[in-house]
Amino acid sequence: MRAFLGRLRPVPAVVLALAWMTACSAPTAAPPAATSAPAATAAPAATSAPAATSAPAATAAPAAQSGGATSGTPIKIGYEADANGTSAPIAAGMHIGTDMAVEQINAAGGINGHPLQVTYVDPQSDPTQASQMATQLIQTDKVDVLMGAVLSSECLVVQQLVAKLQVVYLPTFGCAAEEFSAQYCNHYSFRFEPVGRQTLGPLVNYIVKNYGKNWAMMYSDYAYGQSQLKAYTDALQPLGASITLPIPVPQNEPNLAPYVTKIPTDGSVNGVIINGLGAGDLTRVSLALGQYGIAGKVQVIGNSGRDVYGGSYPDFLKGSVAAPQPYISGQPPNNPYGETYDKAFADMAQKEPDWANIFGGADKALPFEAYYQYSAMTALKTAMVAAHFTGRADSEALISALEKVNIPLGPDAPGGAIIMNAQDHQGAMTEYVYRIAGPQEEEILATVPADQIPKFNSCHA
Repeated sequence: MRAFLGRLRPVPAVVLALAWMTACSAPTAAPPAATSAPAATAAPAATSAPAATSAPAATAAPAAQSGGATSGTPIKIGYEADANGTSAPIAAGMHIGTDMAVEQINAAGGINGHPLQVTYVDPQSDPTQASQMATQLIQTDKVDVLMGAVLSSECLVVQQLVAKLQVVYLPTFGCAAEEFSAQYCNHYSFRFEPVGRQTLGPLVNYIVKNYGKNWAMMYSDYAYGQSQLKAYTDALQPLGASITLPIPVPQNEPNLAPYVTKIPTDGSVNGVIINGLGAGDLTRVSLALGQYGIAGKVQVIGNSGRDVYGGSYPDFLKGSVAAPQPYISGQPPNNPYGETYDKAFADMAQKEPDWANIFGGADKALPFEAYYQYSAMTALKTAMVAAHFTGRADSEALISALEKVNIPLGPDAPGGAIIMNAQDHQGAMTEYVYRIAGPQEEEILATVPADQIPKFNSCHA
């Protein structure tokens, strides 16, 4: 995600649709064959990335488990961080969150004395470039672990590639297609971010119990949105509820009026679910619901976080229920680990203004924006320490340790527990279901512990 700071412009807040709902903008039925990856030399050089082609110097407070000075050879991590268009906020979170974690890890002595060194590249949301760059990072730059890629179309092809090249791979945020772990899981790929049905269960239980059984749903009319429609349909059915009015929306449709105005306000539906929309569509639709007076008349489910609205929720979204998140500042109550994380995030946002500016500046950036990325790196660190990892030759030990990751609330999991399912290499995190209570206020409706997040268990890694 780097060959771009020179080209990047700050993205207006209204366009910063939470790309975790977006990271899936290509069909997922069959991942491209990894053997089609172009030669490594075709990929742009990682040195064109902005400032941190290696993670910042260690100055932050130490993180537990790996104390002492770093004196060993660096452990190299290649990171695909897409910074174009609506992927830019995810890229900013990748840099800030990863650099936070690496700074802390190296300050504490690295991994058993070996410092972490991160090289970022920007595939520009292009699966071909993602494959090229992954090949170069592995074969030419000799990275020990690969991370990142935002769109499902990218991470699915990279997933197949690493199985052939035998390198551990962790997407960190985005890559929201269930298929990554539910259908195409493999020995070398791990994902800690809960996706699809894992996040829908708690939300669906709440909305059916509190609002009713008949729902309209606006969703992007491509693979991601269609998969979300199916996931909601499947989750609602056992509760006797259903999507009675599906509303497919073309991706990046400029005229939303014909779609938004299909939502009835006569009580025939209990509300409208919108978190089947990808990229900027989610934010644009939520704003259109206010513009056309829909939001005040029906219950809205699945809006973005306040970061995409310039730091404050619009008044018409008060009372709407957001998609579950693994980190909300101040949760759980009296959480010193969250307070420390928030401060470290603010400090890193000040150190990396080019990335913070994508959120409107360091004072506008919210700690959640980097949480998936930060916690993926701390989970990887935990496994590396347990595996006595020193480089790619220790990959089998690292895989075994990643399969056993079980981190309680603490410095490495400041929002709540993080666990990995050894069967399909799909992780889970504590999730918070919340309602918008004010311009900058969230009301927690439910807290779902990591060990209660549903498992897929339909694939064997």
